[in-house]
Amino acid sequence: MTIKTILCVLDGGEASASALQTAILAGQSLGCYVEVLHVQLDPQNAVPLAADGMTATMVEEIVESVQSEGNRRRAVVEGLYRSQVVDAGLPTVPAGVPGQNGFVVAERVVRGREHEVVASYGMLFDLLVATRRHGRGEPAAPPTLEAAIMDSGRPVIVAPAAPPEVLGKHVAIAWRATVAGVHALAGAVDLLAQAESVTVITVDEYGTERAEPQDVVNYLTYHGAQARARHVEQTPRREAGQMILDEAQAAGADLLVMGAYAHSRLRQLILGGVTRKVLRASNIPLLLAH
Repeated sequence: MTIKTILCVLDGGEASASALQTAILAGQSLGCYVEVLHVQLDPQNAVPLAADGMTATMVEEIVESVQSEGNRRRAVVEGLYRSQVVDAGLPTVPAGVPGQNGFVVAERVVRGREHEVVASYGMLFDLLVATRRHGRGEPAAPPTLEAAIMDSGRPVIVAPAAPPEVLGKHVAIAWRATVAGVHALAGAVDLLAQAESVTVITVDEYGTERAEPQDVVNYLTYHGAQARARHVEQTPRREAGQMILDEAQAAGADLLVMGAYAHSRLRQLILGGVTRKVLRASNIPLLLAH
């Protein structure tokens, strides 16, 4: 898939600087349009639907609190856009201007529920950039990230906690013969063709499935990517997710590509899973697709 447009979702949280830097690096590498999106929650939507027993004063306090937090996050996003884009001298255009050639950046601010906006608006971009929450005890995929992965139909780069210095120079692919794996591979082809090295990692989970990394290497050759295969056997003491992260680190990868939620989300929630493990533990950008 040719990537011409990138949507970068900034919520004003702790990893927003990393998300913006990740999107800029991808946009520069691919020479495409990058739109920075900030979704402000309408304070009225924050009032509980079942508001029985709440006084007018309580409702007003909720609205004011949400408004204050929304303004704070908006200010963070504005500051990041100014410092990382405008002051950095990057080319900018108004949001939604069609027919732009080469790398440019635009900014859009809308009101709504972030996960709903990202799920629908993200369908109109070739690639999304978002972040997970990085605090202890936070879910592996908060609602907006899950909506981006599961509902937009687009590949998603998940930015790490710290802004990356490079993106796509050395890429690792965690290959599994699933539809999600195919979508991730297709979504990353443009980046893979520009990489200096690509490592295809397969993990034999006790011989339960066919894993042919050389077939993937052969496929990538047709798309201009120079790849090598790395097949590892799983042991009872090591999770598949951790093995993938270890192999990616050993390969010097600055981007890890993999299918997301090959099993149902309920099974992932109850039993864990490779996606959850990698999301929680990775310190490099992840390109995921469902």
